[in-house]
Amino acid sequence: MKKLYSLVIATLLALALVGCGDEDHHDYHHDDVVVTPTIFEILSAPTLDGDITKNLTTGVIGPPTTATNTGSVFAGVEVNQAGVSISESRGFLIFPLGRLPANASIQFASISIFVNNVSFVTSPTAPIPFLLDSVDTILFPPPLASSDFNEAFRTSRSVNFFGTDAGTFVEINVTNLLADAQRGLLPDFEVRLLFDQVGFSKDPTITRGRIEIDDSPSSSSRAPLLRVEYF
Repeated sequence: MKKLYSLVIATLLALALVGCGDEDHHDYHHDDVVVTPTIFEILSAPTLDGDITKNLTTGVIGPPTTATNTGSVFAGVEVNQAGVSISESRGFLIFPLGRLPANASIQFASISIFVNNVSFVTSPTAPIPFLLDSVDTILFPPPLASSDFNEAFRTSRSVNFFGTDAGTFVEINVTNLLADAQRGLLPDFEVRLLFDQVGFSKDPTITRGRIEIDDSPSSSSRAPLLRVEYF
């Protein structure tokens, strides 16, 4: 009975820890003492942010468009009224890392973006699958070039958007991506957001779509933000 009681307590504690995974605030404990991390926040650079679009009919990749000129960054697949995919845009956000200590021990990192608009094919609650790539800014330094549309990436993660994200902030966990960029001594943290065509082809419950990220130089309250907690 004593062993059964201990097992129940351990299970409850494990469940409690799992339930804490989505909290905005992160506490770190060392020898039963709560340790407060240092917070690093920086906006992306709209003069370097932008998108690159490929015409899916002709296969031609167009020149980069910067957020300074448009106030937005687009990513995803544009679909016409007949349901045909006509273009694919890949969005790029660049965050300077000069003020982040090189020896920082990163505990958590996220990118927050404001989604102006979402176009989608089926339901607003159907996931639109994307990949978020970390790009090597030493090998492929800014400014953007058309070749960046298909260039290699350091590491990547999956992220879903929804039609219901329009008009809201979306936070994306990039802890592992940023830690890798820091180990590579990259001067900037550059991410590429693209539609996950492979994931889409494997799952009939998801949908095609495109998002518009607010990146206006005159609206810093909605600009893409990198937030890092470190020791």
